[in-house]
Amino acid sequence: MPSTGFLEKLPTLDPEAIKKMISLAEDYALVILRKGLASREDKERNERLQLAHLQHLAKLQLSGKLVLNGPVLQEHEILGVSIYATSVEEARELAEADPKVQEGYLTVEVIPWMAVSSEEMIGAFKNLL
Repeated sequence: MPSTGFLEKLPTLDPEAIKKMISLAEDYALVILRKGLASREDKERNERLQLAHLQHLAKLQLSGKLVLNGPVLQEHEILGVSIYATSVEEARELAEADPKVQEGYLTVEVIPWMAVSSEEMIGAFKNLL
C-alpha cells in the first residue's frame, strides 16, 4: 500500500496559489479506445495490425501531438487511453487514422480534458518547496 506521509511535508496552497495553478491548466483531448467488432481470429493479421498500430502511435508521440498513451493492464472494456495535446477534433482525426481503428479492431471516444503538468506546478511553486 502506498504511503501518503510525504504529503505532509509539502505545502498546502492558499486560494491565490490555487487560482494561479488553475491558470496554468492546458487543454488536452483524452482518447479512450475500446474493443471494436472486427474478428480477431487471424493471428497473422492481428500481429500485422498491432505493429502498424504501435508505429502509428510512435509517429504521433514523436510529433509531440500524443503526450501519453498506453494499454489498460487489466481486463476491462477500455483497452487503451491516450492524451493528445491537440483539439478534440484533431485528436479524433488522428486516433481514427490508427490502422486498428480503421480495421474495426478498436473504437474511439474523445473527451475534452484539462490539466496542469507536474513540471508546470513545480516550476510555478518551486519557491514553496
